[in-house]
Amino acid sequence: MHRILLIALASFAALAQAEVQAAPAADPAQVAATQLAAAPEIRPDDVVLGKADAPITVFEYASLTCPHCADFSTKTFPEVKKDWIDAGKVRWVYRDFPFDPIALKAHIVAHCGGPDRFYGFLDVFYEQQRNWVKSNPDESVAALASITKIGGVSEAQVKACLADDKLSKLVVTNRQSGDNAGVDSTPTFFINGSKSTGFKEYAEFQKLLEAAH
Repeated sequence: MHRILLIALASFAALAQAEVQAAPAADPAQVAATQLAAAPEIRPDDVVLGKADAPITVFEYASLTCPHCADFSTKTFPEVKKDWIDAGKVRWVYRDFPFDPIALKAHIVAHCGGPDRFYGFLDVFYEQQRNWVKSNPDESVAALASITKIGGVSEAQVKACLADDKLSKLVVTNRQSGDNAGVDSTPTFFINGSKSTGFKEYAEFQKLLEAAH
């Protein structure tokens, strides 16, 4: 395992036992009005969904082992994609924010298929989160590899990706960008610069998008 991944694993070790808690629900109008000076900006290495000229840009910071993130991915995001991203009103940027060593490896694996498969792997990883999150990281990687194999990425490719400094650095850079923006729980969203935290049903999340439109 290469140096970057070892450093990242060491930095997340203290968080390995931490459980990510959903933040208390906030009033949508107040959230929409709260601007964060350190809000993230698009980078060349971001994997973006939606039109480049969409009036709303959403950054999502999430951890693949976070149950609340899985709830958002499976319950809320499909409607957001249909009504807002596919309609040209939102461009969506997912930023890796792993909270533990298993999540770190999972995020690297999600990038293993390249940009075209990234969001597809995220969807399946969240949908099957209970099946691959194990106490043993090696068992988690093996379970993830069985999923990616269906998507055309072999176990050998997964192992190569985990040893790839470029992918490790990408995930760590995404995590650090969240730290710089004040992210301390997942999921966290920046909607045209306005910060919102915690899982939200579609009706509530839609109000935040409407306020930014």
